[in-house]
Amino acid sequence: MVLSGALCFRMKDSALKVLYLHDNQLLAGGLQVGKVIKGEEISVVPNRSLDARLSPVILGVQGGSQCLCCGTEKEPTLKLEPVNIMELYLGAKESKSFTFYRRDRGLTSSFESAAYPGWFLCTVPEADQPVRLSQVPEDAAEDAAWDSPITDFYFQQCD
Repeated sequence: MVLSGALCFRMKDSALKVLYLHDNQLLAGGLQVGKVIKGEEISVVPNRSLDARLSPVILGVQGGSQCLCCGTEKEPTLKLEPVNIMELYLGAKESKSFTFYRRDRGLTSSFESAAYPGWFLCTVPEADQPVRLSQVPEDAAEDAAWDSPITDFYFQQCD
């Protein structure tokens, strides 16, 4: 089955900070001067060229007109690239640097870079900071420090 459009999700980190767009950057936060931020609609499509059992997904914002990308340098850098999510989905462009393996852990999911194994989407405990990538050891969940990156996200389909 081929999708006719991207699926819509909202994401919060496990500290309940929502992901939102500000000055073309994806941030994680909550309240801003007394108003609640609803959170960015995240466009999601599977990467059909990678093993479906690993749940490879491409994540976009602004209706899928920009996608999260890990770059192609030696070290990954998370950025938004102006590329249409459906072009990536339909295979018109190399998409591994735009792909994350979604791993479900009960109520939350983590997102590992397909191009940079061992690097995960994360937020930091402080509010209104950019979403970034971090290397996380396998046993990090058990002994997470108060200032360690947050790699677990609530990933819920839009209403």
